[in-house]
Amino acid sequence: MRVKVTHVAAPVRLQAVEAIRAEIISGALVPGQRLVERELCERLDVSRNTIREACRQLEAEGFLVIPPHKGPVVARLTDDEARAIYEVREALECFAVRLFVERASDDVVARLEAVLAKLRAAHESGRVTRMLSSKNQFYDVLYSGAGNEILHAQARLLHGRLAQLRARSLSHDGRPGASIDEIAAVVARIAARDADGASALWREHIHNATATALAH
Repeated sequence: MRVKVTHVAAPVRLQAVEAIRAEIISGALVPGQRLVERELCERLDVSRNTIREACRQLEAEGFLVIPPHKGPVVARLTDDEARAIYEVREALECFAVRLFVERASDDVVARLEAVLAKLRAAHESGRVTRMLSSKNQFYDVLYSGAGNEILHAQARLLHGRLAQLRARSLSHDGRPGASIDEIAAVVARIAARDADGASALWREHIHNATATALAH
């Protein structure tokens, strides 16, 4: 199937990155699968240089591995690697939730509640790529309110691998509904300025996501 990458809304490289990333998240490209430059060029209607630049970015994000003198391969996560990623996620995000409660203004809390409503709509749609996009917006507000750019920068380093794991978790029957209910409970504790309660519930949310991703 040939996918036309338009040249208007965003730079061509960025559109190629988003197209390949979406195929990895959706499972159209599976872990361990080798990507063929010529096929990607034809399918996305872009140049080889554009594909190479896009693949380098996706390698930096953790979606691809590019062995020396070989073509890019969709990254494969072992269970041990997944557990390690979730452990770091728990440390970063529980701290971010606590800082958000302590530092975010009432206006920023209202923004988080507004983004939560969009996130719920995404979860109810059943479309994993839409859920992940909306969750990125949620995290942008969360880390903005936490007021610690170093913490946010560290979270960005995990973004690619976490996207794969979130996609795996949210593809499991029943998980999207349970996930959004868990997040809503955390936001309610945040709005009540309960740092301990919000952090504890977020830790439970991550544990549930971990169990689902590993089981799936």
